[in-house]
Amino acid sequence: METIINNNSKGIRILFFLVIILSLFFSYEMGNRPFASPDEGRYVEIPREMVVNGDYVTPRLNDLKYFEKPPLFYWLQSAVIKSIGITENSMRFIPVLFAILGCLMLFLVGTRCYSSQVGILSAGILATSLIYYVHSHLIILDLVMTILLSGGLFSFFLAFVKKNSLQRYRKSLLICAYAFSALACLTKGLIGIVLPAMICFVWMVFTSNLKILKEILYIPGILVFLAIFLPWHVIVAYRNGDFLHFYFIVEHFLRYTSTIHNRYQPFWFFIPIIILGMLPWTGFSLIAFKNLLRDIKNKNSESIFFLSWIFVIFIFFSLSNSKLIPYILPIIPPWALITASWFSTLNFRDLYLGVIINILLILSLIASYFFAYNLVRDVVENQETKILIYFIMGLLVSIMIVQFLAILKKISPIFMVVLCIFLSGNMLWTINKLAPYYQDVKKPTTRDVAKAIRMNKTKEDLVFCYNQYYQDFPVYLNDTVGVINFVGELEFGANSEPYRSKLIKENDFWHLWNTTNKRIFLLLSRSSYREVFVKRTNIHRILSFDKNFIAIMNK
Repeated sequence: METIINNNSKGIRILFFLVIILSLFFSYEMGNRPFASPDEGRYVEIPREMVVNGDYVTPRLNDLKYFEKPPLFYWLQSAVIKSIGITENSMRFIPVLFAILGCLMLFLVGTRCYSSQVGILSAGILATSLIYYVHSHLIILDLVMTILLSGGLFSFFLAFVKKNSLQRYRKSLLICAYAFSALACLTKGLIGIVLPAMICFVWMVFTSNLKILKEILYIPGILVFLAIFLPWHVIVAYRNGDFLHFYFIVEHFLRYTSTIHNRYQPFWFFIPIIILGMLPWTGFSLIAFKNLLRDIKNKNSESIFFLSWIFVIFIFFSLSNSKLIPYILPIIPPWALITASWFSTLNFRDLYLGVIINILLILSLIASYFFAYNLVRDVVENQETKILIYFIMGLLVSIMIVQFLAILKKISPIFMVVLCIFLSGNMLWTINKLAPYYQDVKKPTTRDVAKAIRMNKTKEDLVFCYNQYYQDFPVYLNDTVGVINFVGELEFGANSEPYRSKLIKENDFWHLWNTTNKRIFLLLSRSSYREVFVKRTNIHRILSFDKNFIAIMNK
């Protein structure tokens, strides 16, 4: 009994320190750049409008219905807005919080199922994987969905796959699995239950465990799932007759089977994403994965489960006609866990192969930068960005050296992992410092110009943006806007509620500009401004401008 108490006390202390370290790590300069358009602007604007309108059932974007995603993330963001308002820091709180929770979940599972060393290493590896860290600072749904999906699958893992005392709590874990899956469905749609169901079924088939299907179809668990999943779907369908077809047919079936959103990529698209996304652990993760494949011969239940998790998600999204980088994120938590577990049992040959793969990858990345310099010249043209990039290269070389020392047996593999976590953490912080420079070139913000309009406009004034819907614009303006000559993803809402639409044709807008008694503010890109006023002589005043945008007025 005394040993159990001591072990629990030790685990609580480790958990406490992990919470502090992870909080500092993920929150460092999380608000160092403006909201990126379109995604971050969209996922701030929708909850902003929920708070303003008081309608938490029907999501709206620029005051138009927006049914592409369910509302859980919007609700969480709305709670933050109501509590502390909209800032770059506050709106990234939810992704950062879930990034921390994901690492803590991996620590708890790794500690419970393997050892405290595996738990700590898996949390560190996950936190410092490039793709995971980058998404912890992006205001999008995928990291939240990943953690909820992982919560459900790890609950199933503890209940049925891992043979330990937690099987006594099988029914409670099953209820947790259903609850996590329902929350995942409320975050990003039916994949929240489809993917876990496919993964668990594949595991049951390959381990000859189909007999437990009756136990898995646990009535209280199903009721919990329905209690979480159904209310919003029923209410929003009751209030909006066009919801069911668009949400389930267009946004689920057609999105997966067609190129309706113009996001087609080849089947192998996610392979380089995984290789780069797992940096600096890529080599070790590949060797751990190879050993997992070897364990299939012995019908190892745990290995089959993790392989089912990785393969089902990889194949599911690779077969889709709509592919984006974040879709592959759900395979990273289990891969971090199996990599940490591999470190506790590795042999020198495997360590050697993993280090060689990492060194070759790092050298290839550094060489690629110099060979493809012209492709990134516009991002790295100033001195500050060059310094940051060279510092990142220095940290990559340091990681390479540390790993090389391990295969020379100058340092232990575990000490190597600890040093790599430290070095890669600093590298990721540096990448975060580099992100504003990249965004300024590739996805410039309307923040400064929008705030200038906001300071000058009154409730009676009209605001438009020209030839594009800049999704961060209404956020910084704190109001919806008219849109000239552009539809994009506002099309469904505009067709559904044309009387609410602020979409307008160019000729109609210029007629309004010249004849109305109201003051009109217009946001244009610098290039659009030059093109428009070469052809037109409309009287206007320039209110504000930066190197990317200009705000003008008609009066």
